[in-house]
Amino acid sequence: MTAVDATANNLANATTPGYKAEQAVFQEHLIQAVYAGRAQKEMRYNGVAQVAVDTRSGPLAVTQRPLDVAIEGDGYFAVQTPRGERFTRAGGFQIGPQGTLVTAQGYAVLDAGGSPISLPLDAGEVAIGEDGVIRVGGEDTGQLRVVTFEDLRGLEKEGDQLFRSTARSGEAQPISAVLHGGALELPNVSIVKGMTDLVSATRAFEALEKAVEAFSQLEHRAATDITGAR
Repeated sequence: MTAVDATANNLANATTPGYKAEQAVFQEHLIQAVYAGRAQKEMRYNGVAQVAVDTRSGPLAVTQRPLDVAIEGDGYFAVQTPRGERFTRAGGFQIGPQGTLVTAQGYAVLDAGGSPISLPLDAGEVAIGEDGVIRVGGEDTGQLRVVTFEDLRGLEKEGDQLFRSTARSGEAQPISAVLHGGALELPNVSIVKGMTDLVSATRAFEALEKAVEAFSQLEHRAATDITGAR
């Protein structure tokens, strides 16, 4: 069920900018079947160890929107949320009601110093350079804060586009990334693979469900036979 949910979520976000695919990771466990205090037989079963995130970059799409920006290679934009600083690969920014540069969800985009970026409400021509510097009418008005982490696999997802740092990922470290203005990073989701994985996971679930039902019927029959023998 976890694998089905993860795959279905990937397909649902096949057009969400900056989305990173999820995958259920299974782990084999070894236990001892115990009878009368002594191990009688080794038994193995599989369980979900975690739902891992594929941190690889997605393809870039040119949009020509001046406030769209994509990161080449590793790196995340830093944004301010009510829960603290979070990180995203979705660079579809816009100007908020107070002139603050915000994400599609309304979170303030942070500059290199960790402060929200403000742009004039009547901003003229806006451009974002490869170095992340935002220029309005040819004048520099701020630079996007782009960061990376010691272990990207340690980041935890919040929703479909945000990540938060953990003890495993380490603290955010500023980097000099190459940015592409007028472009967005598409999700690293393969629709064909997602459909194949969904069918495989669904069939596996159905097979296991039938197996559980068969064992349940055997147990019921055995209990009935024992009761009848008495």
